Order: sequence, then structure tokens, then C-alpha cells
Amino acid sequence: MSVQDCIPLFPEEEIPRVLNLVLDHAGTLQKLSEAEHEDELSDRLAKRLRIDRRIRSCPFSIHREFRVYDDVIDEAGHKGRIDICFICSGGDQTYFAIEAKRLHITNQQGKWESLISGYVTKDQGMMCFVAGKYSAAQRAGAMLGYVFDGDVDRARSGISKAVNDSRTMLKIKGSCGLMQSNVVKRRERVDETRHRFSRRSFTIYHLLVPV
Repeated sequence: MSVQDCIPLFPEEEIPRVLNLVLDHAGTLQKLSEAEHEDELSDRLAKRLRIDRRIRSCPFSIHREFRVYDDVIDEAGHKGRIDICFICSGGDQTYFAIEAKRLHITNQQGKWESLISGYVTKDQGMMCFVAGKYSAAQRAGAMLGYVFDGDVDRARSGISKAVNDSRTMLKIKGSCGLMQSNVVKRRERVDETRHRFSRRSFTIYHLLVPV
């Protein structure tokens, strides 16, 4: 049995609570400018989450830009920083990671950009999970898309196409692509993609919020 096999999974029954908390507060965000970075939006989201009284009864704590370390204990450095991380007690390797990206921005030249490729196939998007950079011993994580022009339906369609175009790279499970999830029951739609990594199945939940 490997070390990863001994790491407890983030409680599956807590995932809906995490997603509901994030959506409740992400829905109150409004971009301060067209140039605002996702880090700044995630800072403001994390501040909202931390003061939510419901957190006091949760079996996890919230961490912003949580450092993920590799297995080489005698070398400095880390694998990356998870944008928003929900960590259970008893060890910081049992967590639910959320990676946040901007979508549908207007750049400095005044031109519209989808940034879908950064969300789906670049090393700071979905590939963080696919490559095992984050959640290497877990079974689920989430992507949070800040949709700057508010067109969530168009963003979802763009992500769906990019996922289908990159099925092999993303290790998509079976014939599934981006599909509506039933993990939570609320007005905002949550989607998911299902993946098959070498020794485990993995689900990425997709939260798209207009800002």
C-alpha cells in the first residue's frame, strides 16, 4: 500500500456544503475593474467565507493560497499554491481544492478574450488536477470561473468545446464531457467533468459566476 493510499479522502458528504458556501459568497462579488486579477477576486471571496458563521460548525478550515509540497522533504520549494483550499483536521493532505480563473475579459487593447484555454488546458487550470499537482491523493476538486462579461452560458459552451477537443489530455472518463451536476440543488448551475487517472477516478466540479 502506498503512502497516498493511506491519506484519508475529503469527506464526500461535505462537498455540497463547500460548493454552496462558495457560490453563496461568489455571487456577491463584483469586479472592481476590467483589469482586476483573479487573485484579488479570490482574496475578497476568502474574506467573505472566513466570516460566515456556518464555518464554525464545519469539519474543515479555509486557507487562501495554500502551499502544496512534494515528497522530497530535504529540498526547499513547493509544487504550487491552491487558490482556495478547504482542509480537514488531522493532516493537511486531506483537502478540497478550488482553482480560480478569469474568463471573458477585455484586455488592455480593448479586445475581448475568452481565456478558455487557460482554464482547460494550461498548467494553472484543470491540468493542475490532471497532472497531480493538486489533489494527488483525493477524488474531487473544483474550478471557479469568474466570468467578467457575465455571459455564463457562453463561457460554459466554450469550456465544453475545449474539454471535448482535449479529451485525451484531460483523461476524460468514457464518453462524458462537461455535464450538469446534481451535487447541489440551487438556482445556479454547477457542472462537472469526470476523469480517470492511473489509479483513481476524479471529479472536477465547475462553478461559473458572473462578476
